[in-house]
Amino acid sequence: MSKQSFIFTSEADGFEGYQALYSSGADVVVTDTPFHARVEAHRFGRMNVFERSLSGVEHRRDRARVRRDGFDHFTLQYLRSGTFYGGALDAERRLAPGEIILFDLTRPQRTRLESARYVTVSLSRELVEAAAPEVSRFHGQVLPEAVSGLLGDLMGSLARRAAATTPDTAASTALALTELLAGALGQVRPDGEVSGTLISDLRRRRAEAFIDARLNDPSLDVSMVARGSGLSRSALYRLFEPTGGVAQHILTRRLERLSAALRSPRETRSITTLTLDHGFVSESHCSRAFRSTFGLPPGRYRAEMRLPRAGALDEPHPGESAASLLSAWSRSLA
Repeated sequence: MSKQSFIFTSEADGFEGYQALYSSGADVVVTDTPFHARVEAHRFGRMNVFERSLSGVEHRRDRARVRRDGFDHFTLQYLRSGTFYGGALDAERRLAPGEIILFDLTRPQRTRLESARYVTVSLSRELVEAAAPEVSRFHGQVLPEAVSGLLGDLMGSLARRAAATTPDTAASTALALTELLAGALGQVRPDGEVSGTLISDLRRRRAEAFIDARLNDPSLDVSMVARGSGLSRSALYRLFEPTGGVAQHILTRRLERLSAALRSPRETRSITTLTLDHGFVSESHCSRAFRSTFGLPPGRYRAEMRLPRAGALDEPHPGESAASLLSAWSRSLA
């Protein structure tokens, strides 16, 4: 496990520098109030910690951005003071100081900040789901201080002590964070889970779980999903219509898993083997779909996504910018 740190200030680099800093993971625009930014960042293996002071800025991740960058980790944002609007895209809420919001980076989101001081902790999906298997249901969920006070206290303490924290201590702290998060989630209901909406959501999640468990089966189709999730074909079509249909969802999930494998430095299988192991019927079909979604064929994508990892991750490369460093940190959580 390695540790890295950097500090970004708007006084030194301006808005263009800040926009570039987050260019790999969000579309950033200024709002109608004066812009200011200070970011102190620390990386500990499968966890990144940020202490931020931001004003006059909006971060947005739409579906195209989510597909393009391939991030799949979780972030916790703990507001200390100021104005923070955040949530799933077009469902943002205002946080009160002391509250925490949870984001799943595989889903669209937006935040807007005015004179906000807050702490962000990014955690790998594997680590979070080990403690809270249904955590994705809570994307955009605001956790009130009454149920997440201990979690916020630990996040704040971690940010204050990050510069002096050892990687081993950070590893145990990351586990404690996920356990406290699981406890907090157990005391709230996911936003919007009421009446018919709740029933539809649960049915779709049942179908999605069936799909995810069988993605590597090339014969997976609408009929198989309907039988496996106990739904009629017409009900299944209605549930997935807003996101392009069942077949599109299957293709998207296969591409997401394949892109994660291609980004992983631990993955050594060939492109052909990976293609077949992820349920695609042929390498040519996979390559066309992959290029359409990510802009590059699988082989070139693997080469470019691993480029920031070249060399030792615990030391910046000569001339390496904070932006490229931050992008490498985010991808290391996959």
